[in-house]
Amino acid sequence: MPNRYMRSILNIFVDSPMDALEDHSKKVIETVDRLSEMLDVYLDNDCTKTEEYCKMIDELEHDADKMKQQFQIVMPNSVVLQLDSNDLFDFLKAQDGIANIAQNTAHWMTLRPSEDIPQEIKDELRELMKMSMKCIRGYQGVMCCLEKVEATSYSKIEIHKLIEQIPEIETNEYEVDMFEIKVQKTLFAYEKEIGGAGVYHISRLIDNIGDVADQTAHTVDRMRKLLIKKT
Repeated sequence: MPNRYMRSILNIFVDSPMDALEDHSKKVIETVDRLSEMLDVYLDNDCTKTEEYCKMIDELEHDADKMKQQFQIVMPNSVVLQLDSNDLFDFLKAQDGIANIAQNTAHWMTLRPSEDIPQEIKDELRELMKMSMKCIRGYQGVMCCLEKVEATSYSKIEIHKLIEQIPEIETNEYEVDMFEIKVQKTLFAYEKEIGGAGVYHISRLIDNIGDVADQTAHTVDRMRKLLIKKT
């Protein structure tokens, strides 16, 4: 039975592969939105809701994978491409990677409870996620702009407008990197209090949350490469 989240994918491809990429991006964004909510309940030490969110994220990531697979199967045989197929696949792979990181982060959270995490680190983890979500919102805006690019048959003006949004996302990603270092320093100041295993778990969690921003910046860079050839 076909998944209800997919519009008839064959109809999508008759119009443009970009429509399918945008649908996939919405699933990816939803996955990260749930991760952000999961972090809050995890840091509140609500184990039941944490597990519920983890299952939800698993399902969303699985949906995104199915959409990616459909794209890979249908696109080469169904579309007269205006865009380089290798660039399209590179972008799709990068975009799907955001959902993969969200899933990995969700499972990592479930390995240890948060009750022993000092409040200062909890506050900084929340701030780090908020900063990573800023990158996601920028990416969401770039994907929304694709509609206009498509509607104008890849107008150079509209492509440039879209591309001009990308450096802000990359700047936000750099700020996430710098804040990660701050959180890691805070973490090691509590090493005696939370122990080596606790430090390792939180350190990996910090890296994973930062990876959401890193992969988002990588994804919009793939988008830039995809469109720059049309200018």
